[in-house]
Amino acid sequence: MNGYRITDLGEATLDNYAATRRSLLRTADDLTVRIASLEPARTMEQLNRLLALEQERRIVIEMISSCSYVIEWLEKGKMPGNRRGIERRAGYQREVLMDADRIAVLRESAGKAGSSPSCGEETRSQVDRVLRILTERERDCFVLAHGEGFTFAEIADFLGISKSSVGTYMTRASRKIALYVGRAGKRAG
Repeated sequence: MNGYRITDLGEATLDNYAATRRSLLRTADDLTVRIASLEPARTMEQLNRLLALEQERRIVIEMISSCSYVIEWLEKGKMPGNRRGIERRAGYQREVLMDADRIAVLRESAGKAGSSPSCGEETRSQVDRVLRILTERERDCFVLAHGEGFTFAEIADFLGISKSSVGTYMTRASRKIALYVGRAGKRAG
């Protein structure tokens, strides 16, 4: 099996990753010394051994890089290279958590509204197609306003956003829907 061995390194803790990186650094140094001792290669066999050692050294260096990446992530508590952690993101970038009980009530009322006999299967599929072009937040605001009859203030309170944000989402949703309906009308006509 390619001469590689699998070693259990224990739990994925900062100390274990640091110890693994130190071990890998020693291995890379040993490989560098072995490569230097084989240079210059005079025969084809020596050249093949040299190339195999260089390939092994490249793999070890990639493993060191991976360990360093994980160590930095564990030390800083955020993805390496990011200038901002999630705690410093703008309001629209953060996930807004909602109360599960409120979501359940909303789904029940939406289910009752959707089960009216006047709404045909074709109409329902058309509405679903139109709603799929909206972002999740735009869809939530649009359905709560037009489907459930909530006011912007109630939607803002329910979703934990400002009333003006609800207005912005509704404007965007209306524009996207008008554009989509206009394109669909041109295709049909």
